[in-house]
Amino acid sequence: ERPVEQRARADQLHTRFRDKRSDFLAWLNLWRHLREQQKELGSSAFRRMCRDEHLNYLRVREWQDFERQLRQVCREVGLTVPKKDAGVDEDAVHQALLTGLLSHIGLRDAERRDYLGARGARFSIFPGSGLFRSQPDFVMAAELVETSRLWGRQVAAIDPVWAEKAGAHLVKRSWSEPHWSRTRAAVMAHERVTLYGVPLVTDRLVNYAGHDPELARELFIRHALVQG
Repeated sequence: ERPVEQRARADQLHTRFRDKRSDFLAWLNLWRHLREQQKELGSSAFRRMCRDEHLNYLRVREWQDFERQLRQVCREVGLTVPKKDAGVDEDAVHQALLTGLLSHIGLRDAERRDYLGARGARFSIFPGSGLFRSQPDFVMAAELVETSRLWGRQVAAIDPVWAEKAGAHLVKRSWSEPHWSRTRAAVMAHERVTLYGVPLVTDRLVNYAGHDPELARELFIRHALVQG
């Protein structure tokens, strides 16, 4: 909550939960804080703590109830549910989220100071994000909202390899400059990988035989055998 008369104090309190790499992890930090405080405080004291720290108590309770329901559903369908205090693999969390946010990825454009998104869209990180100052090279956003401009809200830095893997059925690949490599003893080419028009890989050296074995054989004969 950000009441007008106490907005500065609310922002200061909420900043404690920020993570420079991920707004999603900020939610996780808040969740951990709530759990710790709830263990230490009684019901009335916990409610007062939420009020004093500008956290909506009813929304907190709804969040906790929803989490319990999710755990119950997971058990009913046979999914393994980790213990509540178990450690979290942060990369795994982001890769799981990314499977549903493939059309909300962006590549930083240093010249225009924004991000190239899916199908040519351009967006900027929302100023309230913990990543607004750092501006990572690759990001995913939970939502894209258009007001004065297109903003990416709830943002996290990602490894483009994650997007290539999660979107393997959607990526487009192209190859250029096939050539015989004496050092690698193979015909190599430069690979470019895009997802919804966003470049994930621009100049990766790969073995060309898997893409075009006939041309690779021809180059091998011409350059490796004939020319030595």
